[in-house]
Parts: sequence; C-alpha cells; structure tokens
Amino acid sequence: MEKIQQIVPISHLRTAQDEILTMMDHAPVVLAQRSKPRAVLVSVADWDATVAELQAIKQRLARLEGYIEAKRNLEQMQADPSSTTTLSTLCAKLGVAEKPAVI
Repeated sequence: MEKIQQIVPISHLRTAQDEILTMMDHAPVVLAQRSKPRAVLVSVADWDATVAELQAIKQRLARLEGYIEAKRNLEQMQADPSSTTTLSTLCAKLGVAEKPAVI
C-alpha cells in the first residue's frame, strides 16, 4: 500500500526546516507552491536506493533485449537456413584470420 504523501507549503522551509527534514527521513516530502506540487525532497539514502534500483532495471532490460534479439535471429535462421554462414566463410569474406575459440 502506498503511503499518503506528505505535502508541505514551500514557504514552511524558512520556519520549519528541521521538522521538514525529519519528515523527509521517513518518506518523500512534496513541496507545494500556490497549492500545486512543485518539488519533492527525498533523503540521500532513498535517492541512492532509487538510483541503484533503476540501474538494476536498466541492466535487466538490456539482457532481455539481447535475449529477444537472439530469439529473433534464431527464428530467422530456422526459417531460412541459407541466411546463416560459417565462421570460416565470414572470416574469408572479411579478409581476417580465423582465431580458435578460447574457452
């Protein structure tokens, strides 16, 4: 369940800075200007956790995109085996020496 947002008028930063920072340690604080959300204060720990989570999501997304591309390539090769080539043929076409695989 989502927590209820803590909304504070931006003008309160002048008079209740310590209280607002304490609130921010528990959950993000929305700063309102003229009754409209204007900014969000989050603790450094929450920010770092959010950035780490986004980086992990980006890595997972990149792996999934790679998997999808590999699956498409496999389906294409299965549908049209003539679209594939051997490493030897490819190296010959590119004019490079074929190197043995290192495992």
